[in-house]
Amino acid sequence: MPKPGFFVFALLCFLAYPGAVAANSATVEITTGHWPPYLDEGDADQGFVAEIIRAAFAHEGVDVEFSFLPWSRALAMVEAQRYDASAVWSCTEARSQRFIYSVPILPYQYVFYHRARDPFEWSELSDLDGKTIGLTQDYSYGQTLKGLINDGVVSADVTTSDLANFYKLLMGRIDLFPMDPVVGEAMLSTQLNSYASRLSFHPRPLRSAFYHLVFDQESEQARQYKATFNRGFQAIRDNGRYQQIIQAALSENSSPIAARLLERILVEWHDDTGPCRQAPDQISPDLSAPPMNR
Repeated sequence: MPKPGFFVFALLCFLAYPGAVAANSATVEITTGHWPPYLDEGDADQGFVAEIIRAAFAHEGVDVEFSFLPWSRALAMVEAQRYDASAVWSCTEARSQRFIYSVPILPYQYVFYHRARDPFEWSELSDLDGKTIGLTQDYSYGQTLKGLINDGVVSADVTTSDLANFYKLLMGRIDLFPMDPVVGEAMLSTQLNSYASRLSFHPRPLRSAFYHLVFDQESEQARQYKATFNRGFQAIRDNGRYQQIIQAALSENSSPIAARLLERILVEWHDDTGPCRQAPDQISPDLSAPPMNR
């Protein structure tokens, strides 16, 4: 019969092993920020990206708890190893020095919103010459747009919120407003519904990349959670749950025409660039679709 000391030794070894916690008893704690419809502190499901993340971990028997914080604090708390991960972030060189990334969860794009009554087509940067572009304070729009502003090709009109920029666009004070169309469509449907038909977006993206979960690179447990999430995420893409979540979210937050276009962007993507794709500074390829009209 084994001596009592053997059981103590075996228990210590079990607890010391990073993968020792049974998947079905684990809870991953994730920081995030309020960013409807992706992540929504006031919604029962906490936003459709939160649903995707929860479904991926659930497939592997892991529970998820989200904590909504200011964005800078959300990232800092992961680096301090107070939380396991943070959702969701694009890949940048600076963040890549501090964090490890999950597989891509969702593509994102910045497109130009414009007044529906004013025809707008663009395929080259020169097509933007002379335009006044509304920007939201403290946002990063990439080097392409920054270069156009610095070279005087376009003029920038900066304000404090996306909603203010939509009002400026409606009033004719700016010509274009670059915006993530998933967020833009949700904002128009909930906060500017009576004016939504007066605005449209061109499907050609100014900028595109992917959103990821980020984990602290010094934590072995975080690496275990990353591997768990990656497995679960691939499984829910394969079994159709991923597509179901996105389709339901777009149906709720977008016009029918916009929902069809955005579904193609968000669902029918393929990524072979590895776990961390840098946001390109150049213009992304066209979607081969006409301008979006409601």
